[in-house]
Amino acid sequence: MTQGDPAGIGGEVALKALKPKLSRSPVSYLMVGGFDQLQKTAKKLKINIPLIRVDRPQTAAGKLAVLDLGGPLNVKWGKISKDCGAAAVRYIENAARLALAGEVKAIVTAPINKEAIHLSGSRFPGHTEMLADLSQTKNFAMMMVGGPFKITLQSIHLSLADAVKKIKPAAVFEKLELTHRTMTTWFKIKKPRIAVAGLNPHAGENGAFGREELNVLRPVIQKARARGWDVTGPHPPDTLFYWASQGRYDAILCMYHDQGLIPLKLTAFDSGVNLTLGLPFARTSPDHGTAFDIAGKGKASPNSMLAALELSERLAGLHP
Repeated sequence: MTQGDPAGIGGEVALKALKPKLSRSPVSYLMVGGFDQLQKTAKKLKINIPLIRVDRPQTAAGKLAVLDLGGPLNVKWGKISKDCGAAAVRYIENAARLALAGEVKAIVTAPINKEAIHLSGSRFPGHTEMLADLSQTKNFAMMMVGGPFKITLQSIHLSLADAVKKIKPAAVFEKLELTHRTMTTWFKIKKPRIAVAGLNPHAGENGAFGREELNVLRPVIQKARARGWDVTGPHPPDTLFYWASQGRYDAILCMYHDQGLIPLKLTAFDSGVNLTLGLPFARTSPDHGTAFDIAGKGKASPNSMLAALELSERLAGLHP
């Protein structure tokens, strides 16, 4: 696990989620972060969890091993800081190296602040792109898992205008292939039912409200079906999520960020998980940010972090 931005709620939710698991889980956990800040967090928020400082990947029975990479000397809760951003990037880079070397089975990342990492000099918009670069992964995607949904996003952090421009046959098929591969290999569904959401109202109404469905989505779906995949659509977005919630589909490919995030957060606001597709290792994260407004106050819920932990364990084959 990575600590995330030291000034945010990452350390808090990680410690809260791990506390009940240390004594009963057969899985071993390693926190990559700053030992002193995590210890201060545990003490301040009265999270009774024993920590042990380590300088190499190892675990300690009944305790949480912290691979201590240091951090800012004086962290101010809820404040954007270049030093906190630099520390967060350092934690991610080291966790990725451990995963690529096979020293850990999976990574769970606590939230980072995008402004802080940019102040530190990072050129990446977020975790997903950074981990893809570190692992030299060219084809990757974000899948949101929560409630009845597994939703792949065609685009992530783009304006809506730019996201529409990116809807091209090769790009859509890439995300569709990643979704199909993930469902068959990680989720063990032999023939996953994948629904493709339309871009326009009523999925374009045969060209009346836009031609992306006719010119891009239908040909891609036909190509996928020619491979024997159970892919349908493009479906009108206003009804698709209802039918998916009733169990008709195993996964959905959405055309832009909010098209997928709105139904996900409506049904799993406190337990959604972000899963990165395409990486050579399993990586999950809670579906929330650094929550600077409540950082250091002990109010943060660990539910999404706990869900991210449990999903990563499942995908890494550590338990059913």
